[in-house]
Amino acid sequence: MEYYILEYQYPRKGFISGGATFVPALDDYYDPINTELPPHTTAEVTLDSNLRKMDVDFFYTGTRATVISDALKQLLEQRKVVAQFVPTKVHYYNNVPVFGTYWIAHKLQALDAVQYEQSQYAGKAMVLRSINQPPRRIAKGFEKIVLDEQKIGEAELFTLNYTYISNPIISEALYQDIRQHKLKIYMTPVGEFRP
Repeated sequence: MEYYILEYQYPRKGFISGGATFVPALDDYYDPINTELPPHTTAEVTLDSNLRKMDVDFFYTGTRATVISDALKQLLEQRKVVAQFVPTKVHYYNNVPVFGTYWIAHKLQALDAVQYEQSQYAGKAMVLRSINQPPRRIAKGFEKIVLDEQKIGEAELFTLNYTYISNPIISEALYQDIRQHKLKIYMTPVGEFRP
């Protein structure tokens, strides 16, 4: 099966980013996997000052929050993707609201799904040793990523544990849904991803 990485950088647009704040305020820095957010949490995202037109369905903030459009959220819910969706107001740097409804996709499913032997990355020998002799080392500097489909199972959207890759990965079926609905998300096959 083919898997696709959701890219944070768009052709001709570059990176789309901003800062996220939460209500109620967090006691510590935001961690997209480990931070516990109460069910009634809301968020606000202020886009970077260089962004003049917000017209994408997926982006990542400098505070590590994954922001998605309402259209993408609906697709993820139909496919029963594991996440906490936090209602989010997005506005430009000058405080003008961005048209549309957005959400922070929090606590995406994180899988240890890299085939470390077949993949190519920095410090490979040390990472392989740490798998059998913890503590686990974080794999980084990937030149080639090979995924273990058995560990992925039925997951439609997930992130990779034990790597510095923060981009979500989606199944081919979800990729086709996104294309059919003409969502503005830049996606590349996992084999072509260059972090």
